[in-house]
Amino acid sequence: MLRFAALTLVLMVMMGLLLQCSPASTSEPAEKIPPVKIQLMTSLPIIWGERGAMEDILSGKATPAAIYAYWQQQYDISAVDSFERLANSDTDMVLLAQPPAMDPADIAAVDAWVRAGGKAIILTDPMLVWPTSLPLGDKRRPLASGLLSPLLDYWGLELQLPSKAETGGVELAFPGVTITTVGIGAFQSIVPEEHSHADCAFSVANVIARCEVGDGHAILLADADFLNDALWADQAGTDHGDARRLMDDFIADMRK
Repeated sequence: MLRFAALTLVLMVMMGLLLQCSPASTSEPAEKIPPVKIQLMTSLPIIWGERGAMEDILSGKATPAAIYAYWQQQYDISAVDSFERLANSDTDMVLLAQPPAMDPADIAAVDAWVRAGGKAIILTDPMLVWPTSLPLGDKRRPLASGLLSPLLDYWGLELQLPSKAETGGVELAFPGVTITTVGIGAFQSIVPEEHSHADCAFSVANVIARCEVGDGHAILLADADFLNDALWADQAGTDHGDARRLMDDFIADMRK
């Protein structure tokens, strides 16, 4: 009986060692990557569409544009009308999409934040084409031309209008993505590199500028109307998903 008890004890010890050494029967769930936190400033009617009056929002008649609804699903995005709290926020990146005329303090805040290591995606269109039923003078109308000259000047850049030959529809091809737009602009360096506050590399035709600004980075695109899914609704073969994918690529680049 004593030998049987001793044998049982040995087997129990061995089983305990085997359980400790064997891999777990169920793997631990992978750690969920938190969504990118984005602060968006825009004059484009994408947050509540054109029916952005308070009574329409409360009644449910106002709905986000397709691109903004997609961003809400993919990212932790919030629309702002000031960057006064940007420096002390946990924002991952700033998105300026044809923003309204910015207060000088907001421009300085964005520059300082990027320079300190922040990341920004800037869509600034010199000749925006965005069909709208809003009357002239309505503050909800998107800006017809980008108003970021103070920031661009400081970074040594100038936003140029398209030539007359380039004011029609244009297809832009990027790796795995082709977008259709109209009246796309270009960036031009306006100061010698050694005197610039940003180190920028340009794409073909200077449509995109990728800039190192202090310890931070910025991607600038001289167009914004490609975000409007309705703009090309009558043109067969247009894949509106490419607009979303292009922005996803920009955001992914900024996360690296």
